[in-house]
Amino acid sequence: MDQVALIKKYLQKIGIAPEATTTYVALVQQGPSSALQLAKQTAISRTQIYRHLEALQKHGLVSVEQLSYGTLYRPLPIENIEGILADREAETAAIRRNLTAMAATLQALAGGSGPKATVQHYYGIAGIKQANWNITHANGEYRCFEAAHLSAHLDKAFARRHRERCIERQLVSYDLTNDLVVRATDIEPFEPSRTFIRHIDPHVLRMSFEMVLYNDVVTLLDFEKLSAVEINHPALSSMMRQLFDVMWAIAKPLPIQ
Repeated sequence: MDQVALIKKYLQKIGIAPEATTTYVALVQQGPSSALQLAKQTAISRTQIYRHLEALQKHGLVSVEQLSYGTLYRPLPIENIEGILADREAETAAIRRNLTAMAATLQALAGGSGPKATVQHYYGIAGIKQANWNITHANGEYRCFEAAHLSAHLDKAFARRHRERCIERQLVSYDLTNDLVVRATDIEPFEPSRTFIRHIDPHVLRMSFEMVLYNDVVTLLDFEKLSAVEINHPALSSMMRQLFDVMWAIAKPLPIQ
C-alpha cells in the first residue's frame, strides 16, 4: 500500500469520509488552494469540496483565510486530530464505567430478572471479535480447545489487545492444541506463570473446531464461516469442563519457545 493510501485509510478510521481524505491529501500535496483548484485536482464537484473542507475544519485539519480575491484553504498538521482522539477515549471510558449501571437498570425494568439469553449467536468479523472479547470476562480462568492461535484467525492488533486484557485481568488460560511447537512471538504478550499449553495427539482428539469454556459459558467459534455461538448453561459447561480436564490429563505440556 502506498503512502497516500495509508494516510487515507488512517483518516477514515476516525470517521473522515473517503472523499474528504482525498481533499485533505490533495491540499497537502498542492499547498494552500481555493475550492475551485481542489475540485479540479480531485475531480470532486465544488459543492462537495466545500462540504468536505467544512468537515476537515471540524477535525482541525484545514484553516480558512479570507483574502481580497477569494477564500484560501490551508492544510494543518495531522497531529491536530489528537484532541479528537482524546475526547473519544474519554467518551469510551465513561461508557465503560456506566455499563454495569445500565445493565442493572435494564434488570430493574424487566422486574429484576433481566433479558439474559441462554444462547447467543454472533456473525461476521465484528461478531467473532465480540464473542472472543467476552472471554476476557472470565472469572479467573478459561479453557480452550484451540484450533489455532487467535492471531491466526483475526487481525494481530485485536489479538494483541485481547491478550493484554487477559493479562490485565490476571486470567489463567489452559489451551489444548494439536500443534507440536508454540512460539512466544505468536502469542505475545503473555504471562508465563498464567499461560499453560498442552499437546493432544490428533488421533485422540483432532482440533477441527474451536471451543472455549469459562464461567457457565460454552463458546463455539467457527472462524471459517465467521460465526459463533455462546451457550450459557451451567450443567453443559460443567460437563464440558470435565471432558476438557480428562483430555488435559493425558496431554503433554508444551514449552513456549
